[in-house]
Amino acid sequence: MHCVTSEPQHNCVILRLESGETNVLNTEVLKALKLALDKAATKDLGIMLSGGDKFFSNGVDLSWALTRSPAQIREMFLLLGDLILSIMESPVPIVGAIKGHAIGGAMAILMACDYRYAATGRVLLGKPEILLGVPNPFYGDQLLRFVAGDFVASDLIYTGKLITGEQAHSLNIIHAVDSKDCIEDLAWQQLRVLRALAPTAFSESKQMRSAQFCATMRAQMSTRVARQVEIWNSDDAQTQLHEAAARLKR
Repeated sequence: MHCVTSEPQHNCVILRLESGETNVLNTEVLKALKLALDKAATKDLGIMLSGGDKFFSNGVDLSWALTRSPAQIREMFLLLGDLILSIMESPVPIVGAIKGHAIGGAMAILMACDYRYAATGRVLLGKPEILLGVPNPFYGDQLLRFVAGDFVASDLIYTGKLITGEQAHSLNIIHAVDSKDCIEDLAWQQLRVLRALAPTAFSESKQMRSAQFCATMRAQMSTRVARQVEIWNSDDAQTQLHEAAARLKR
């Protein structure tokens, strides 16, 4: 299955999640996306990350995840953390542009991008993990606080509510919104602006912004993911996760 497509254009590349209508995340998708990002960063001067018309991604594939062992769940969470670090530490600019929903881990991937764009209308973003009986992964929690500030992030994390692209823009989570027909063009224009900057100067500026955050993530990720997996496999969380998976199948 081709999880990610690559479309080179003018020394930049569009990487698009294409793993089905909802673009749910599993180890295969996460590995494919990280491989594509790392490959693009070695030869291209800019990356635009996009998804489908209805979903950028609906987050972790619950039906898939609930059939995995604790070791496999740990691998998935570590892969997602490594992917986020790769985006934040990439020397080239990475712009995220979503036409559809970005939920859970997918929102974390979007938050890691240097610039973030979302379509107007019913395009929802959020971190609803707490409503499923599990906490946000450490890197997802800390990344949202890094981008949005503690006040906004705590409200989204503690309530699990979903917000529109326009609301995310008003909270300074998203840089700009536009129609579905125009949003990727707007993001592409910004990528071309970033791409035209002196590459070494941009890379150093990006590293100064994210170095401390990434160092903290690396220092604590293994321990925090171990705790995440422990809670994920608790009886209460498993009950809520199975109920949520059943609702998604309806």
